Amino acid sequence: MLFQTGNEKRDQLVNNNNNDKNMSDVNEMDDNFDHFLQIPWNDIIFPYILRYLSWRDLFRLRSVSSAAQQMVSEYFSSLSVIDLTPVRRRFTSHCFDIISRDCHSIRILNLSDCKWISSPQLYGVIANNAQLVVVDISGCYELNNDILHMLATTCKSLKTLKLKDCHWVNGNAIRDIGLNCTFLEDLNLSSCWEVSDESAIDLITHCPNLRQLSLSKIYGITDRTLFTLASNAPNLEYLDVSGCWRITDYGIRKVGEYCNALSHLHVGDCRDVTDDSLSYLKGKGIYIDSPRNHRTIHLNPYLNQLAKIRLQV
Repeated sequence: MLFQTGNEKRDQLVNNNNNDKNMSDVNEMDDNFDHFLQIPWNDIIFPYILRYLSWRDLFRLRSVSSAAQQMVSEYFSSLSVIDLTPVRRRFTSHCFDIISRDCHSIRILNLSDCKWISSPQLYGVIANNAQLVVVDISGCYELNNDILHMLATTCKSLKTLKLKDCHWVNGNAIRDIGLNCTFLEDLNLSSCWEVSDESAIDLITHCPNLRQLSLSKIYGITDRTLFTLASNAPNLEYLDVSGCWRITDYGIRKVGEYCNALSHLHVGDCRDVTDDSLSYLKGKGIYIDSPRNHRTIHLNPYLNQLAKIRLQV
């Protein structure tokens, strides 16, 4: 149109004013963010702001600008704790690479049930973080025993290792952990089916500081392992051998007699553990779970015979 009406001119003027205002707001926000980036990162932004942001918010902040990306990346590289359990189902291997590739200060690494994690991704993390003291890779099915051998040779100060439901774990890897990680205090091998008495005994004899040990649902564990605990684990406070069908009252009694720090014992579904041993432990004030299928009543042989006669009648 060559000519505009008064209303059209007024509308165009309003639109131009709005656009100018929006641009002004954007510029002001950019200026404010630039000022924000001038605040000391290590002294203020990292400990008092970024540490309280969720992983999602950190990645959003990282995408704001190249300067923001640099700041967040530097924050990631300074992390001493990486715990992905709250976001394990939504996180990806690519995101893990971003947060861990420049890390050299990690002490606690919790990847429990992060089923997307693979061994090659962890090799570099372990190699760059020899000061690791807590590692939880429970339920990580895609890993292999090379990870444990690398932990054993690299992370000599390891105190907590959780491998629950890691069916790939074998006895040689556990022996290697025991020989090298002698400061170990908390070990969870629940459902690590390939572990046997021999590998468990080797580890226990080299790790005298054990306080918590979980060996549940491992068929290869017998009273021999418990005898070794009784002789070598004076600081043991928590023991879980639930579902270990080859354990008996004799082994449980030995642990109760010699592991004087013991306060919690789990023996659910241990078929040959009865009140003959558990009553002694309860008398010492030790918490006992409610075991299934353990024998608590021993019928007189004559009563058994009488029951059979009645059934025949």
